[in-house]
Amino acid sequence: MTELPLASAWTDSLPRLVRASRNGPVLHETALAPAPQVLGLNVTRGCGHRCSFCSVRASPQFPANEVVLFANTVDLLAEELKTSRPQAVYLCPGADPFPPYAPVQELVASIVECLAAHGVESWLMTRGEAQRGILQRLQPLAGQIRFTVALPTLQPAAAALLEAEAAPPSVRLEMIGRLREMGFSVQVALDPLLPQWTDTPEAVEPLLAALAACGVQSLSASYLFLRAGIIESLKAALPGDLASAILTAYDQGPVLTGSGLAGARYLPRARRQRGYATLMAMASRYGMSVAVSSVTNPDFTPSKPPSTAGGTSLLAAYRKAVNRSTV
Repeated sequence: MTELPLASAWTDSLPRLVRASRNGPVLHETALAPAPQVLGLNVTRGCGHRCSFCSVRASPQFPANEVVLFANTVDLLAEELKTSRPQAVYLCPGADPFPPYAPVQELVASIVECLAAHGVESWLMTRGEAQRGILQRLQPLAGQIRFTVALPTLQPAAAALLEAEAAPPSVRLEMIGRLREMGFSVQVALDPLLPQWTDTPEAVEPLLAALAACGVQSLSASYLFLRAGIIESLKAALPGDLASAILTAYDQGPVLTGSGLAGARYLPRARRQRGYATLMAMASRYGMSVAVSSVTNPDFTPSKPPSTAGGTSLLAAYRKAVNRSTV
């Protein structure tokens, strides 16, 4: 593996970025996708954002101190697209397409260009900041790209604890406006909400007001779910009393298995319903609608799966996939 430099604007505290060749298929099925016509693609193994709630990071296979960039991805993808043509590709189920590494963002742009050349949409979900040069490069393909920006809080202190190296909330908020101005399709995910902290009216009201000012009209929302590794990450990242209060809220919650995902502990059903209802009522005052994640609420009655036979139904599938955001 070859170590790669970071962009000068980012700190040396990040995990080192190394280059490696990928073995095996590039495209794969993912539990985040709503249908077989939507596949996943991971540009890296590992992620520089170090989110304390990330279940991928909590996996024993997750590299602790490095992010591996699969540099030969475009060549392999072009070969696979000769025989397999999905309608859309989700970037990235196990990482973030816009982490604070310039080489990763440049490779993502090349992948999106390759997909677009084969008539395949790119669905990009991020907690990072897509650099201006990358967005300008992708702007001619805006009709084939769908962004989701995850933004669970506007509170800088809360974001610093939850999403250590992700873009600050103010930066993501500005990017949402920029993406809309550039003609990209943009959705916003309040993901994850944490009980008794980021889901309170005092925390949610300024976030909704700021999103409304950006012209956002629809949101998706998900509460945090817990596995052993996530619990340990939260305990390490949060002050003891705050971590205890959040984790205690899950004591009576069910352990459930989501669609294609490992079992996890969820907030009690009634508590989630109450939280979502409060959020929906607040959002309605700003003319915004809220969709609830099907993955983080596997005990809720699922909606009828959308058809993916055409462009309009593919958009419906995308919106459903947005609600499956973080694994």
